[in-house]
Amino acid sequence: MIINIEPGTFGTVRNGDLIGICNVIEHLRKGNPKIRFHMKPGSMSNEKYVQDFHSFLIIATDYFSAFEGEESLPWRKVNVWDFRDISGDVVKIPNFLPQKKKIAIFPLTDASYNTWRNWPPHVLEGLIEKYSAEEYKDYEKVICCKNTGYVPNEEWQVSTDFMDNIRHIMEAEIFAGGDTGTTHFAFALDNGPKELIYYGSSRALVHTLPFYLLKGKGCFYHYWLDFEGSKWNN
Repeated sequence: MIINIEPGTFGTVRNGDLIGICNVIEHLRKGNPKIRFHMKPGSMSNEKYVQDFHSFLIIATDYFSAFEGEESLPWRKVNVWDFRDISGDVVKIPNFLPQKKKIAIFPLTDASYNTWRNWPPHVLEGLIEKYSAEEYKDYEKVICCKNTGYVPNEEWQVSTDFMDNIRHIMEAEIFAGGDTGTTHFAFALDNGPKELIYYGSSRALVHTLPFYLLKGKGCFYHYWLDFEGSKWNN
């Protein structure tokens, strides 16, 4: 059964929201296990990385259909993250790639909204220092980001192609990321990275924490950002 999703059903939809929508579908399948969604034009962001990720999810999962259904979901302005209070965390994205000795770090430094999600420099520096240690010498080490940036040493490579970065997550044994879509994907993967690390601000929203984190999947570390202009003396 294919149900159409019209513009405005779930508000602004980007990659993390697509995983949230998968969670909605999994919940609805308790009533009909054959439900799939067709995302109609305008129902999600037109940015290329979102369109590419949606196309990937059509192929890699059974949550979405490229073909239009006969009826539309009548909901409007439903927040997929608030919906978790109804559904819980039930999404499972299949992983069809074998794991490798690979470390994939997804630093978040350029969020244009909810900017408290952006990592201060010491977070990435600490991760690089940790995973540059001797015990990880046999691992492939990748920093996945939008633009070529800081490469700490010859052990590390930088990957800027979005779909290559999705593959890095699926192959990685160790993943670290922030409050963004790639982290939601990593945590929702069935048979995904064995070690999942989430870095969020002390102002992080509880309802957008990675899937299954509150059930004990992965680790949560937080950092303090001074939004108030704190002063420690007169």
